[in-house]
Amino acid sequence: MNQQRETKIIKQNSLKNFSDVRLYVIISSGLSKKPVLETLQEVIKGGADAVQLREKTMSDGEFLALAKEFRRITSQSKILFIVNDRAEIAKKVDADGLHIGQSDLTIHCARKIIGYDRILGVSTHTIVQARKAQLEGADYISVGPLFPTITKDYEPPVGLDYLKEVKREITIPFVAIGAINHENLNEILLAGGLRVAICSAIICSNDILQTTRSFKAQIVNHSL
Repeated sequence: MNQQRETKIIKQNSLKNFSDVRLYVIISSGLSKKPVLETLQEVIKGGADAVQLREKTMSDGEFLALAKEFRRITSQSKILFIVNDRAEIAKKVDADGLHIGQSDLTIHCARKIIGYDRILGVSTHTIVQARKAQLEGADYISVGPLFPTITKDYEPPVGLDYLKEVKREITIPFVAIGAINHENLNEILLAGGLRVAICSAIICSNDILQTTRSFKAQIVNHSL
């Protein structure tokens, strides 16, 4: 099998495998209790299905260097590697996908850069935004923030009603996000949030590996 065809198959598998994602961890150096590469390795060992590198204030040069390391480490496992916001870097490091917010690139512009063989996720806070993202070709959306959060303090929490609305209406995969912890996770799962994105509750913990395992077990056990 030639390399080009093999790469194409890997990309197709990435798109297919996103529907199987249950635990999606967002990593940011400003929040992580440990160095981010150590955090990444522990999150992978803990059973996360996808990881997003999110660094809003880092220079492009620093971000590129870090993203290359993330790609090197994630390529040794089955975890999906998503880059936040920076489409050119997502393409350059051959990330599995890109995640954009409402104030970032448009879906159309993002697709022109990363193509259609990479995952494209979009943050949504209203059902109108969710419908628009689905119509314009997003592969998945994030739904939130469900609860008040330090990482998205510029957005008011949308609560579980929005999650239920998305569950009823949207057909592409969606990921619940926003101050998710062990105490509120069951509420989210019961409301139809099959996939959850977690940041602080995992990367700020004293035992990142065990915390990741614990969240993954709680999610998997709910579906049994």
